[in-house]
Amino acid sequence: MILTYATHKKWVFKDPGIKIIGLQSPIAYCDIIQGFQGNNKMLLCSEDNYSPLDIGKTFDFIGDPLLSGDITKKYMPHIVNNYLKSLDEENRDKLIRSLYSLESILQDSLLLEDLPLAINFDEDLKKLLKYTEIHLDKALLIHPYGIIETVLKIYQTCDLKTIPVICNVAHYLEKEEWQELASLVTEMNLILVVIEFTTKENLATPKDIPFYFIDKDLIDWY
Repeated sequence: MILTYATHKKWVFKDPGIKIIGLQSPIAYCDIIQGFQGNNKMLLCSEDNYSPLDIGKTFDFIGDPLLSGDITKKYMPHIVNNYLKSLDEENRDKLIRSLYSLESILQDSLLLEDLPLAINFDEDLKKLLKYTEIHLDKALLIHPYGIIETVLKIYQTCDLKTIPVICNVAHYLEKEEWQELASLVTEMNLILVVIEFTTKENLATPKDIPFYFIDKDLIDWY
C-alpha cells in the first residue's frame, strides 16, 4: 500500500509492523492529522498498482491514547458481533432459556398490577448485551501501553481490516515498551501507523522500526 502527503515522497507500507511518521513542522502535523480524519485532501492512498483507496475506509484514526477519551468504545459493536458469532450452541441455549424464565417472571408479576401492563419479548441477544452495558474492564485501560495493546487485540480478534493510526505514543512509552509494541504488532501481522511531533534526534525508538521524517522546513528525511 502507498500513502502520499501532498508533494512529498511516498510512504510504502508492505510488511506488518509499526510505521512512524515523525514531523517537526506544525503545518505538516496538522495536514496529516486532518488528512487521516478526512478533513482535507492532503493525503492520497493507493494499492501497490496505484489503484486509489479511500483514506477513511483504509485507515482508522484513533488519536492520542490518553487524551482522546475511551478509544475502545467505538469498537464495541465489532466486539459484540464477534462474541455472538463465536457463541457456542450450548451457551446460546442457556441464555435464551434464561431470557424466557425472566419473561415468565415479569409476566406473572404484571398480572398483579391494576393496570393492563404487558412487555415485548424477543430473543435478540444483542439487545441483552446492550442492556447489560457490556464493556471492557477499565482497569486494563489506565496505562497507555495497555490501551494500545487492547486496541490491537480487538483488531486481531474481530479481524478488522483498517489500519489503526495513533498519535503521541512517544509521550508515554519507554524504549523497552517500544520494542515490546513493535514485536506485538509484527506477531499479530498488523500495521500500526504512529504519528509523532518531534525532532529527528529526540525520538528514541528501536532502529528496526521504519521512521519517515519531515523536518521544520518540510524537507523529507527518508
